Amino acid sequence: MHMTRETAEETGASVMVRVDITPSISSYSLRRADESVVGTADFVISPGEYEERIFFRTEIYPDVHERGLERLLMQQILSSSIDEKYTVVPLCPLLAHHLRLHGKGFVGEGGAFREPLPDDIRLITRAARSEAQGCGSDASVIRRQGYPATPKLPFSMEGDECGRSFPTI
Repeated sequence: MHMTRETAEETGASVMVRVDITPSISSYSLRRADESVVGTADFVISPGEYEERIFFRTEIYPDVHERGLERLLMQQILSSSIDEKYTVVPLCPLLAHHLRLHGKGFVGEGGAFREPLPDDIRLITRAARSEAQGCGSDASVIRRQGYPATPKLPFSMEGDECGRSFPTI
């Protein structure tokens, strides 16, 4: 399933946010007008009575990092969660940080989020294994395009103020 919303960067350039839902790893992708991918936010949909999306990885190109694309991606994720009525689980440090800063406003607008649990990591691990070598998200497209990407992984010690523990919201 693809869902595309178009918006503009702070510089005025056209950027599309596309959501690709797959059986294992799904993704929000930021795309330029020429369809080149400039960033992604990967997630797994948790099974259960209420939909939860566990966001575990975000990648944004360093050359567009300062143009507000991270904020645009975070805003799109959160506004979609309100519109589509799913709970956000921020395992990704970038999303966890955004919710630390803006979580009260997000909840006030009708959004819902919860802290990650060990079962969430197991679910992500199973989803990654089911995809074997081929990642179903746009993260693999970024690497194939030959652009350097700055990964923001859940338990990386580099640049993650949360260290090896779950992000605290």
